[in-house]
Amino acid sequence: MGSKNCPESPRQKMINMMYLVLTAMLALNVAAETLYAFKVVDESLMKTYLSFSDKNRALVNDFKIQYDINQDRVERWMNLADEVHHESEEIIRYIVDLKVLLSETAGANIKDPTRTPNSLYPLILTNENDTLVLNKQDDLHAAPQIMLTEGKGAELQEKVIVYRDRLIEIANHHPQIIENLTSALDISDPDREERASSSMNYRTWVQQNFESTPVVAAITLLSKLQIDVRNAESATLRHLYNQIDAEAFKFTGLSAKVMPEASYIFQGQEYKARIFLSAEDTTQALEVFMDGSDRPLPVDGNEAIFAITPSQVGEHSYRGHIRYRTPDGEGFGTKPFDMNFRVAAPAVTIAPTSMNVLYRDLQNPISISVPGVPSENIEAYCTNGNMFREGNGWIIEPEELDNLGENTKVIVNANFNGERRQMGEMVFRVMRVPEPRATVAGLSTGRVVRETLRQQAGVMARLDDFYFDLRFEVVSFDLTVPAGGGTVTTVHSNSFQFTNQQTQLINNLGAGDRLSIENIRARIEGGGPETERQLSPVVLTVQ
Repeated sequence: MGSKNCPESPRQKMINMMYLVLTAMLALNVAAETLYAFKVVDESLMKTYLSFSDKNRALVNDFKIQYDINQDRVERWMNLADEVHHESEEIIRYIVDLKVLLSETAGANIKDPTRTPNSLYPLILTNENDTLVLNKQDDLHAAPQIMLTEGKGAELQEKVIVYRDRLIEIANHHPQIIENLTSALDISDPDREERASSSMNYRTWVQQNFESTPVVAAITLLSKLQIDVRNAESATLRHLYNQIDAEAFKFTGLSAKVMPEASYIFQGQEYKARIFLSAEDTTQALEVFMDGSDRPLPVDGNEAIFAITPSQVGEHSYRGHIRYRTPDGEGFGTKPFDMNFRVAAPAVTIAPTSMNVLYRDLQNPISISVPGVPSENIEAYCTNGNMFREGNGWIIEPEELDNLGENTKVIVNANFNGERRQMGEMVFRVMRVPEPRATVAGLSTGRVVRETLRQQAGVMARLDDFYFDLRFEVVSFDLTVPAGGGTVTTVHSNSFQFTNQQTQLINNLGAGDRLSIENIRARIEGGGPETERQLSPVVLTVQ
């Protein structure tokens, strides 16, 4: 049957990787382009999901056709297939209800059938075949509220685990099914013991995927989970279908299997796949040929190994066939197969943690991630200043100003099995920390109440509307007050505090008198002389 031989789609695996890349981009501000990218990925996921659903329904129908031919041999497997399909439909309905709940919490509306919706907004199809328009796709509250606070994420996680374990039980704990389902439906929490050194940063599966996540990203992840469920259903149904023939004869219904180690690789990285027959026969020597070659692939046990290192970015397709001896022992048959995978250029995400620029004289935190690469295998350096790890992130201390971003790059390398490979780079601007504002009694200019002025200890430096928790301290200034007869008196201070002489002059001021504080020098608190600044004067009139 055509629906029986249904290997997992490399296109779907490619889309899975696209989702991981987009999730990494959330370290940046959520731009309209990023939201639209999630919408595009979600639409592609749903097309793949519908295709998988049709194939699985066709496979369930194949059981019924076989049952009509031989009820005694097929009944047991058809009943198990019906149960797999029913369990899959139940969890799919639950996932769709979650998508609807997230959308409605974010203010989604039912699509007006008389109007064409804005193409920028995602559409959510409910279990009742209504269509919701997600206008506020950047909502950051719906996902954590529903999935964490209300516990729907943990409930979903538990349902998927129960569903996965039931399918493994139905397949009689077949090793290949256990491997497939464990990989396809891996939503377990990280091992706490492995993260003992960073227990303060421990995050569950639910937190990793739904905490501080835009609602469109959460819905896209749920769409991916729908495909994962269909993949698990497909793998189990195909296994059950193969058992019909396995109990009757060895070779009828043979299907070629291709199991790549990865369907999404970086340019220059090796692509490797295992190719094997689904029903083993130790009496036969396995022969696998790639199209265009008359020499079989090397065989390890009962598996042929295909390995190639593509040099070009993009989609790659290969075809071949497995040659086997027919049951009568007098001839040979062949089973064709094909494989598809995408080669991507090296990708890296480098995101400023606090802002979109770096500041000289400060420790600027940034986060760096490479999809598919553990953080401990990532190396990074900066072309302007120093860069080092701190916890799970990185710190950059630029040395030179670079307002145009011409000389400051962060370059990221990754270690692949002992091979060091450059993954990408990002250019940064290096700016000077803004000037603080000198104040007395919170004022830089204007009128000040005499009693309030007398209560001040000295001159303060305030840095308004700056993202870092940064403070300046005044290190010296000159105070000038009228002395009568058209003259003035100026007294110097070598700290932020008024000296005793300055305090006496301030106490002698009367209504209408004006004091000026000039030559104000301030530096970053705890910083060296190189961080010192000349501040604008303070001019106040006593009232």
